[in-house]
Amino acid sequence: MVKKTVTACVLAAGLLIGPLGASGWAADEAGAAGAAHRAGVEAAPRAAHTFGIVVSQSGVNVRSKPTTYSKVVKTLAPRQRIGLVCQKRGKWVDGNPVWYRVHGVNGWVAARYVHNLQPVRSC
Repeated sequence: MVKKTVTACVLAAGLLIGPLGASGWAADEAGAAGAAHRAGVEAAPRAAHTFGIVVSQSGVNVRSKPTTYSKVVKTLAPRQRIGLVCQKRGKWVDGNPVWYRVHGVNGWVAARYVHNLQPVRSC
């Protein structure tokens, strides 16, 4: 009788976990990538950065360090879409201390002048 009870509990636990296993969606995503690899199909690479749009009316300077005192390395046009690698605190600009590392440029842009389209990871 005890054996039947244990079997029923294990069976019920298996139904609660479901087909994704105990790790949830991450296990399913890894399983799908593994299945694609085994089938000879490469999984799509994850983006190394997110995107943002310049919201300044006159454009914005990309600087060598996250401060308004550092050298300007590039100027971005209004409404330009840019890649954002990561974010960190720097010199406050109009009440905002966040700066974004710009993809493809060795520089930083003040978050005050860029609207991030997705969350940006910390540096």
